[in-house]
Amino acid sequence: MAAGLTQMARSAPAAARGERPVTTYKEDLITAALTIWPITAMFFDGRGHNNETGQESFFSLAHLFLYAGMTAVGLWVGLLVTRYQLAAGADPRKSLIPDLKAIPVGYGVAILGLLTLALGGPTDFIWHSAYGFEVGVDAIYSPPHLLLFFGGLLVSSTGIRSMWAKQDVVLDFKGFAPVLLSTTLFIGVSGFITMYLSAFMTNVTPTSDFVADYQDKSRFLDDFNDQSQSLNAGLTGYGDGQWPYYYYSASHGIASMIITTLILLGPALLLLRRWRVPFGAFTLIFTGYGLLASIMTEYRDWPLILPLFLTGLAIDLVQRRSGEERLTLGGIRTAGPIAAAVLWISYYATLAVHKGIGWEPTLWVGALMVGVLAGFGVAFLIAPPSYGPRLVDASDG
Repeated sequence: MAAGLTQMARSAPAAARGERPVTTYKEDLITAALTIWPITAMFFDGRGHNNETGQESFFSLAHLFLYAGMTAVGLWVGLLVTRYQLAAGADPRKSLIPDLKAIPVGYGVAILGLLTLALGGPTDFIWHSAYGFEVGVDAIYSPPHLLLFFGGLLVSSTGIRSMWAKQDVVLDFKGFAPVLLSTTLFIGVSGFITMYLSAFMTNVTPTSDFVADYQDKSRFLDDFNDQSQSLNAGLTGYGDGQWPYYYYSASHGIASMIITTLILLGPALLLLRRWRVPFGAFTLIFTGYGLLASIMTEYRDWPLILPLFLTGLAIDLVQRRSGEERLTLGGIRTAGPIAAAVLWISYYATLAVHKGIGWEPTLWVGALMVGVLAGFGVAFLIAPPSYGPRLVDASDG
């Protein structure tokens, strides 16, 4: 079994040489559309865990919808792969390992994802039976949950991988639909896994009320403005009644911006390397992610969908100005920091109107710079220099 899976991974590049079948547009669209079901159910399950108490049953409504959706996707992918196996003359009933060359490109990883989900589901039930139901942060790091999230990432990205192998570079909106849905869901799952470091799910640290709380000396003892104590003394003075809430909250806020930038812009800029993306697609992808993420907070912070909408629109506009071809590497490197600047300037502007900003200018202006630099860094990772390194000889002096 392990040897077969290894061979499956090694044979994946063969698809680019025409040695493996490529699915049709309709098949990819059905796969992506079906995947909306379990991923959306996952967000509603997360909503229950984040906003309710006393959840002590594995058989909640959200759980049932989640596993029913996973089953539907599994059955569809199984039927699809079986169809291509039979067309290649293979008989899946005679072997547990399918003919690897007859697995459509993009769907080999989907099979691995479904196997991971099949392992994670029963393990989740057994884990809860043995250790109870996790509360708060522990729930996201439960080992069975991590298996489910990883499987969800593999399955949700199927549309991107499958469409990547096709010859098209410039797609119309209809032709791009499987990639659009797949990317929205992939970003959604990535954001779900990192929800406790998400600027759109755990975003209270810069707000006025939060900062006022830890500055209230009658409630918290903090070294926020205590110049008589060093930062290290505050971090290690566990029993002195004073704890650096400001240090941890500010660090959490900045880390959330970096992680969120990576999750949003990494997949988006990668699409720009492969396709001339139809205008409006990024606006829908980012807005779709905002709608999913807001399920977790019961739309408490719905105004923060606006920065996501504006960021997607900014990427669409940058690409539109480039003409009729794909963005160049330089264009992608330009799109990254521009998108990050739009994202974080509009984010803090919206947050200021919605809840107020409690951070001092040093911190929130610095945070904006960190966000833009993160966008710059992601862009250079996705679009590195196209020329090779020149070896320097000692005689070059």
